[in-house]
Amino acid sequence: MQEIYPGFYHEFKCIANLCEDSCCKDWDIDIDSETEAFYQTVQGPLGDKMRRLLVTDEYDERVFRCTNGRCPFWNSDMLCDIYIGIGEEHLSNTCANFPRVAVDYGNFREHILSFACPEAARFMLKNTRDAYADFGGERELGLSDESGDYMSFLLKARERTLDFLLNPDEPFAYRLADCLEFNAQVQSLLDNVEPAPLDLDKAESQGCGFIFDMHQSFEIMSGEWRSALSETAEKAQELKIRDDFAADFEKFALYYVYRYYLEAINSGDVLYSIKRIVCAYLVTGKLDALFYEKGYPYPRMRILQRYSKEVEHSYDNTEALNSAFDTDDRFEVENLIALLEEQI
Repeated sequence: MQEIYPGFYHEFKCIANLCEDSCCKDWDIDIDSETEAFYQTVQGPLGDKMRRLLVTDEYDERVFRCTNGRCPFWNSDMLCDIYIGIGEEHLSNTCANFPRVAVDYGNFREHILSFACPEAARFMLKNTRDAYADFGGERELGLSDESGDYMSFLLKARERTLDFLLNPDEPFAYRLADCLEFNAQVQSLLDNVEPAPLDLDKAESQGCGFIFDMHQSFEIMSGEWRSALSETAEKAQELKIRDDFAADFEKFALYYVYRYYLEAINSGDVLYSIKRIVCAYLVTGKLDALFYEKGYPYPRMRILQRYSKEVEHSYDNTEALNSAFDTDDRFEVENLIALLEEQI
């Protein structure tokens, strides 16, 4: 199997208690079965605490529950008592690997870092598409015509999507509109339907209030994030996304396309990932505009990182978005394009 990494991947190192956020904060901690079996053998107060706090969640997963916004083993020095007590090699798979993500596509596996980690986000904000050069297309991945037609098509479509996304000659909102229009054509081909021009004359922009309403209805971990969303939602229509925001957001979008576009191999829908990027752009761009007025009490990197942690990394929130894309006419491609054009 071919293993594919972005150029910065192996430079990443956790900065532990120097991190302004933490993967020990806000989330329940998944414990894999092999790690749980070892924890059942640990002696002393640490072992007793592990066994007392291991519970089964609503997804039938074994977890340490987040308590008052903290993993129960994240100590007052913002270090891990498990790491200190029994060593890094006995961390659960989730703790040992995050923010590293590996996605297996059969004959190749793509590795990437998650934007939900501030240190990983800093790496990605400093890098361009060149850092993902090894991700490539079907020729580099060695797909055969017999076994890889569908994936080959998706890989080509992913690279073409990035051509639109990173086009320096257009305002960023227009680039997203181009991505939507192109992927509507791609989706027609996947659905075995003859692609047809979009009927943009029928498009109706509803404003972005409904997108903020949806995000405020999500499962939200941070009270600070909830307050920021609420305050921005009240002014969303009058807030203008700043031109310089695109330089950072396109790095988030670049990551997102490489991380999620190929999910269409299972879902059959390439528009899910693009529509989620559009939602992220509108929400984080408006937040950024509000915080610009306030002198950035919440830095831009943290806006994007927190969006990733709150929305992208919640299965329920992502599924709610995908469901809305399927059922809510306001998320039709033509309507989203009209909404994006309002941002110019």
